[in-house]
Amino acid sequence: MQQPLAYLLKPTTIEDIIGQEHLLHENGLIRRMVAKNYASSLIFYGEPGIGKSSLALALANDLKIPYAVFNAEIDKKQDLEKILTTASNNDRFIVILEEIHRMNRDKQDILLKYLEQGNILMFACTTENPFFVINPAIRSRANIIKLERISAEEMATGLQRLITKNPLLQNLKIGSDSINIIAKATSGDLRLALNILELCLNLYDGVEITPKILKNIIPNANLLNNADGDEHHDLKSALQKSIRGSDVDAALYYFARLLASGDHEALMRRMLIIAYEDIGLANPAIAIHVKAAIDAFRQIGLPEGRIPLGLAIVEMALSEKSNSAYLATDQAYEDVLSGKEFKIPLHLKDTSYKSAKKLGAGKGYKYPHDFPNDYVEQTYLPPEMAGVKYYVPKKHSMYEKRINDLYEIFTKTKK
Repeated sequence: MQQPLAYLLKPTTIEDIIGQEHLLHENGLIRRMVAKNYASSLIFYGEPGIGKSSLALALANDLKIPYAVFNAEIDKKQDLEKILTTASNNDRFIVILEEIHRMNRDKQDILLKYLEQGNILMFACTTENPFFVINPAIRSRANIIKLERISAEEMATGLQRLITKNPLLQNLKIGSDSINIIAKATSGDLRLALNILELCLNLYDGVEITPKILKNIIPNANLLNNADGDEHHDLKSALQKSIRGSDVDAALYYFARLLASGDHEALMRRMLIIAYEDIGLANPAIAIHVKAAIDAFRQIGLPEGRIPLGLAIVEMALSEKSNSAYLATDQAYEDVLSGKEFKIPLHLKDTSYKSAKKLGAGKGYKYPHDFPNDYVEQTYLPPEMAGVKYYVPKKHSMYEKRINDLYEIFTKTKK
């Protein structure tokens, strides 16, 4: 079976790592660990394809510590137990954990027991935020190493170095212009860049790799914003903050990236959230417009479905903004969760059952529709909450100012 080029070119030393200069410069953490022959448990965290596993393996090699690899996605509990039993018989042993975010609680508990012995170290790799997906007890026993996306310049330099020094690539005829195209198109994903080089090597052996050839191999730029990584969540955050900040161009840019990622449901959920959270009472109709755009998208599909969604993005960005209702809701909810649950006043209690009046339910209640302007002053909050104000209007928006003016008019008898 022919092994992938990305596997055959796996770094055996940190000198072969592409990018991650913040870790590998003279005083970088990884460089210092090798220089001092010091090892501790590490969690390598970053986007797919940027070299987490490669760096873990290269560091283990440079430290000259025996190691074994366990893939939490495909390997079984028995495989982990076997590795840990072997590890217990060594003064120092590194367990390299691929996809640790997919490790279930049962396996994590087994690992934790061995980590406490001191001689077993863990090099864990994950595309997801360790603070969200890794058992706190395991996380507290490791240092988190954040890998940065490989820049186009770092990628181009690294690929050129590989092509120059590796015998496997000696028949590859490719110039700096084409290397730069690959570096830019792969958005920091080294694995993808190597896969493209493998296609060039096997399909165009001995042929000069031109930009025209690359256009056939790479029809689209690598859309890195996958639904499993932080990049995807950061894009949703950037979209919301751009709309909140009324920057229509930035909003459209992040919208386009999320649309291209393919996770349309996450995008549409966020659009609805923005409509209610950031625009709210300044333009309540926006939520209806967004929902209509979402329904249209689901009926039309791509590519035309981008049009109604894009229209909603533009309208949200250009709309007046108010978070007054959102803030009021949050404060009320926080009060309830903090234990402010008091008895409902008798006059507000349900009177629909036969014995209600005997219990005093509804006694003293004033029916607002029986009074001028359908309003009468009476107490609704429990006595313990008297004077509490959750909703504070923002009168810079025309709609919210209008409804508050009306409110003040029909409650003018209120002292």
